[in-house]
This record gives sequence, structure tokens and C-alpha cells, in this order.
Amino acid sequence: MHALDRIALDRLGVLAVAVGPVSPACVSVALIELARAGVRITNPGAARDPLADVVADVVTHVRAARGQRGTFAPLFSGFPDRLPSFDDVRLRSAFGLSRLADVAAPTEQQIRAAFDFSDIGWWPASSMPQDVPAALSARRRQKLLKPDSRVQWFDVRLVDAEERDDLLRDWMVTTLASAASLRVDVLDDLRVLVAALGTAHVDIATVRFRELRTLLVRAVWDADLSAVPTLGLTPDDLLRLFADLTGGDVSLTATIRYPRLTRAQRRTVVAVLEASDRLSDVFRRRSMWLAVARGLHLAEHDAPRTQEVFGRLRVTKHDTTSLGSRVERLLGPDYAAAVQVLGAEAPGVLVRSLRRLAALADGDGDRVEALAAALKLAVPRVPVRVLLGAQAQVRDNGATYPRVAFAKSGAVLTIDGPQGHLRVADDLSARLVVVLGDGIHTQLAAKDSWAGRTVHVDRTTRDILVPDGLRSGAGGLIQVERGSALSVGDAQALRLFVHWKHADSDLDLSAIALDADLGVVDQVSWTHLRGGAMVHSGDVTSAPAGAQEFIDIDLRAVQTFVRDRGWRFVAPVVFRYSGVTFDQLEEVAAGWMLRDEVSSEHVTFDPASVANAFPLTGGKRSAVPFVLDLTTGRLVYVDAYLRGAPRARVEQDAGNISFLARAVIARRAIKATMADLAYLNVAARGGVLVDDAASADLSIGPGPDFTYDVLRPQAVLADLL
Repeated sequence: MHALDRIALDRLGVLAVAVGPVSPACVSVALIELARAGVRITNPGAARDPLADVVADVVTHVRAARGQRGTFAPLFSGFPDRLPSFDDVRLRSAFGLSRLADVAAPTEQQIRAAFDFSDIGWWPASSMPQDVPAALSARRRQKLLKPDSRVQWFDVRLVDAEERDDLLRDWMVTTLASAASLRVDVLDDLRVLVAALGTAHVDIATVRFRELRTLLVRAVWDADLSAVPTLGLTPDDLLRLFADLTGGDVSLTATIRYPRLTRAQRRTVVAVLEASDRLSDVFRRRSMWLAVARGLHLAEHDAPRTQEVFGRLRVTKHDTTSLGSRVERLLGPDYAAAVQVLGAEAPGVLVRSLRRLAALADGDGDRVEALAAALKLAVPRVPVRVLLGAQAQVRDNGATYPRVAFAKSGAVLTIDGPQGHLRVADDLSARLVVVLGDGIHTQLAAKDSWAGRTVHVDRTTRDILVPDGLRSGAGGLIQVERGSALSVGDAQALRLFVHWKHADSDLDLSAIALDADLGVVDQVSWTHLRGGAMVHSGDVTSAPAGAQEFIDIDLRAVQTFVRDRGWRFVAPVVFRYSGVTFDQLEEVAAGWMLRDEVSSEHVTFDPASVANAFPLTGGKRSAVPFVLDLTTGRLVYVDAYLRGAPRARVEQDAGNISFLARAVIARRAIKATMADLAYLNVAARGGVLVDDAASADLSIGPGPDFTYDVLRPQAVLADLL
């Protein structure tokens, strides 16, 4: 597909089709083929014969986005109805090895024969390298099976090319104004649009978030170097630009390489530094700037401020005049002066450090008054996203520990602390919550008025958290903050899947049943193919031709195990048992389907029933996509990677999975929800709440029918934050 067509389809659910004749037979066939892939055209009356020309590309793209890489098949053709009645992996391994006891160097054929127990009534063994001919034969059989009757529809509206470009331009402007980080795949699409559509209609003053500023600065740098000094860039903005120019990490979490610059480009960089009121920030990233300075040839430029600061940078690690140095010197002897400096010069630092500063003030009336005054000074200049996060954490007041954060790779970072860590008196906590709330209200009230406009807020927004970490999220069909909950609806079964391709790597799909206290009560994995309401398709230990594993969770039968065995949650896991890292596999995708027919008479993998699919990345040992709450029927989105020892498996790593599940489920206590944000906007902007979504002027909820789609949150991040 053309890049603009793909982005319009993925981000906006629109498809550009050329003008042409209408042949009912041609159009009907095209619509049917799209429907088979789960694509529903919402304005079929606009379909024309040229739609048939793009059907194949659209179907291929949608199926790939839903995780399909060719035809999938389970190891056991009878899955999920008929599995080995007895399959103890340890006993089977012992028997197989005993058959090989007298063979010094067994061939692959001898190993397969030794572990084939069909002559005594056992099914072909799992936990074996892939039998490629058998796998290909199983895939051919899959093509003859019936699809599932349940479809996860992807609604698409047909437009012409001009409307597509207008919609993409609007989406680009809105997305660049996002107040929080965006997923890497969204940033990649923005780069394509900036290059294709230009930046003339983008006001850099509306571009607030650092990665997005870098993207736009790079576009200006490439198009008009003379305009760069007018952008009001900081030293960190320049470092992010250098990272982008050299393919580095614009979050500056890793050392950047200095790009090869022309003389004109060096003059531009020095001019930006000389004009910056944040020049002393170079001390914050001293080693990076010392490396950069060698290539700038500062002595050749008329830049006395920059030369003087870099002269001090070379001889000392610290700038005693910098904000950090001044605050730390003051904090002990003159707390009031320290917080006043923060409130005036670094309001974001004050708000992010609020719990620590509050703990230092607790019980001291003068310090409390000083902190409240500094906070009032700071909140008008701190983004609403940051204020919301601080308010939730101050309200929680240390009750929720331990916590987890997430690295850019999706790896889990544990934030240790006993319950009650940095707890302050309730009246101080309540006072700070009010000050933060007043700041949020003031900023939201300054946005476009909703006076007289009716607003509907869908109930599901109470379970979706305000995004602030999408940058580290996996690509996929769903864009929500970790800890958000999504309903599985009335599906009869949830089918997990993982696909990978690599001759020497073994991935293992598993699922762990947890009780209300997050203790392990059951599991299915390669060592235990059936457990309670869960069943595993069989273990494959290599994938030269691409292999798949599946797990079914019977959502009809699971309540019996909730009642009788104490089940409360199920946590799926993809373990990297052996072989190369996730990002070194030739192919890899995981996800889940919502199914109504899961017998062996129906196709095992039906892309039209896929609710979410995503690539597995990074070098960690296990990936946890979500935790299923069996009592509410909701998936708590996790999207995290854990470290572990080689041969990762349930028996070894279940404790880490339990800890992660507990911490992610608890995130709701320290995060604002989309409902919180919606109601704050209604109150501040003068909207009128109504119960009927169809009659509302504005609506906030999950899906494209809402004005603000919380599952595609770019508009939320731009307009409501």
C-alpha cells in the first residue's frame, strides 16, 4: 500500500478510492472479500469498481496487523477438543531417553522415533523440534475449516484522495499537539506525513512534547536552516536533534553521537546556544556537551556567553549557579527559599518532587505554608498531564507500594518502598490536592469553551487510564495506558496465540491462574497442557518453517473454577525458553482472539476474530500482555517484559509474574482515568453532561463513533490535556 493510504487506514479508518463506474457484481465481491478479513465498509454506497483494485492490499495489511503470517496450525490437530489423555513431560522424556541409551550420536530421525509413543496409545509427543512436512500438511487442513462466526470488525469509511489528505493533515496537526509521549509506530507515521505534507500549517508553539518537538525541529532543520534560531530551542532540544540526525535515542537515555555538521550548521547551533535562557542546562548533560563542543569550534564564533559557560564546563562537573545546586544548598537551612526558587524557575521539577518536598515539610507550619505558596506559583506553568499525575499520587499518599514503571523497551522497573513511604498528614495531602486541582481547572478553563454544548462520557472511560507512557508501548491494535481495563464482552472463549520463526529458538506460551491475593493456583504450559478452564495446543521447540502455540480460556466454564478453586485472574505469558532474543527472531507476533466457536472443526487462527496483536521486542525473557479479571470480564492491559534466567518457564518465574500483575492492577490508585479527565474538562469548560451519546454535541469513549476515541488517544492528548 502507498504510505499515505496505510496511515489513513491505520490511524483514521479511511480508505481513498478513485472515482469510477459502479458494477454491482464487482462492488459486491470487493465488499465480501473485505468482510472476510473483518473489514466493514461503513458507507458502502460510496463503493466504486476501483475498490476492487485495492482489496488485496487492504486484506493483506489488515491480516498482518492482526498477527497473521501465512496459515497457522496447532501442533495437535484435535485442539482444543482432543488432546493427549496422558502427557507427563518428565515421564515421556525419561522413556524417550531410555530408548536412546545405546545410541552414541542419534540422528534427528532416531530422536523422533524414540519420542514417538503412538504404538502404545500416546499422541505424537509435544516438546519436540518442528516436523516441517507435518506442519505444512496441518496448515493445508486448516484452509478447509470453517471460520468463527464472531468478528472483531474494523470499520472503514471510503473517501477520495483529496479528503484523505485533508484528514491526514488534520490528524498530523492534532497529533503533534499531544501532551504526552506517543508510540514509536505513531511517531514513524508522523515523520512520513511531515515529509509528504509539509509543516507550513503547523505552529511549533503548539508542539509541547519533546519527541514531537524534535520531529518538527528536524523538519525545519532540513528545510530552512535560517529559521532554526527563531524556534526558542534549549540545549536539550539540540541534543535531541543531534540524536535524531545520527539515529540515536531522542529521550537522551543513552549517549548520543555528534553529527557531522557543515560550517553553516555549526553557526546555527552556536546561535541557538548563545540566545538560550537555559544555557546552563549543559551542565546537566556535561559529558555529552563536552563531546559536542569539540566539533563546534567555539573559538571561531562571536558567542561570549557560550564560550564562558563551556569554559566552566571543562573544569568543573557542577555549575554552582545552576538551579539544582542552588536548591540543594538551600533546602536544609532555608526550605522556604528553596521551594520558592523551584516554583519560580522550575515549576515542573517542584510538582514532580512534591511528595518528597511535602514529607520534608510535614509537621512544620512555616514549611507547609511555603510549599503551598510555591505550588500555587508553579501550577499555571506545569502541563495538565503532570498535574493530574501528581494529584493522583498525593491523594494516594504512599498507600500503593511497590510500584512499577516502564523503560522505553517495555522492561519493568521496580519502584521499591514500604506502604506509607513519604506519607504526610491527611490535611496536608488534602490541601495539596486542592491546589493541584485548582491549577488543572484554570488551565482547562482557558481552552476552547464548551458553554452550552452537551457532552456524553461513556462509562468505560472509568477503566481507561490517562496515557503518559505510550512511547514504551508495543505496537498493536490497542493504544491504552498500562493498567487500563477493557471488556471481553460476551465472547465464549479467549484464544491466545504466539507465532515465531527461527530454526534454533523455542518460545513457550503459558497462562497462570491466580487467586484474589495474586497467588498461583493453576497453570497451563508445555509441562501441563490442560488446567481447569484452560487448554494448551502443544509445545513446539523450534520453528524453521514458523510455528504457533495457542491457549484457550473457556469463558463459559471459568466461573466454576472461580467458585470452586479460588481463581480470580489469569495472566498469559510468552516465555523465551531458549534461542535468540525476541527482536532477533525472523518473525514474531502474539495476541488474542475473542471466539464463539473453538472446536477442532473451526479454523484455529481466524484473523477476523483477533482483538489485538503485537510484535514481541527486546532482549528480556518473558512478555506479559495482560491480566484477565475473571470476576469482571475485563482485560487489565500490562504490555511488559521481565528479566529471567535461561529456560524461563512457569515453575521458575511465576512469582515475578504475580508481582507484576499486582503492581499493574494497582496502578489505578496512582493514575487518573479518562473519566476523571473528561469530567474535569466538562466542569472547567462549561459543558453540560448528558446520558444519551447519540444526541450529545461531544462524546468521549472507546471507538470511532465518539468525538474523542480513548483507544486512539491522539485527539484526547491534544485537546483534553
